[in-house]
Amino acid sequence: MIFRYLSLTALLFAAGLTWSPGFARAQDASLPDHRELIDNPAEIKRALNEQTVYGRYADGKIWTEYQSSDGRTAYEEDNCIYEGHWWVADGQVCYRYEAMEDGKVFCFQLYHHGSRLEFDYELAPGDWQMNAYTIDVTPGNPEKLPLDKQGCRPAPGV
Repeated sequence: MIFRYLSLTALLFAAGLTWSPGFARAQDASLPDHRELIDNPAEIKRALNEQTVYGRYADGKIWTEYQSSDGRTAYEEDNCIYEGHWWVADGQVCYRYEAMEDGKVFCFQLYHHGSRLEFDYELAPGDWQMNAYTIDVTPGNPEKLPLDKQGCRPAPGV
């Protein structure tokens, strides 16, 4: 998963919402307010290992990612697939994709929020914000995302 940041104020403004403590995003009205931090390495691995995660960034962009048990991962966004690695460190899940963001490592705090997982990124020391959340998590690699090659394919209809 790659970090994407859109300021919360801009996101709320675009959605026609105003900030107030405990605000609810329109599409999240059915979710409970409570989020539960997952910082136990075994629990993080249990949630992500050998799973395909279908997600959405805070800015609305859709992505898919498969985490293999050998630490390799395949990430798809905008019809492009990237090979990378994932691991757990200091109670966070970390990702590195050589062909993206100059191979920078991104680590995320993982939360349970109702039936979904949320990935928070530290923008500045102590300033954590939600970067992305899951739409679905499916066992295995049903999309057959390749772990050993990358590239882009034409968009549908092109």
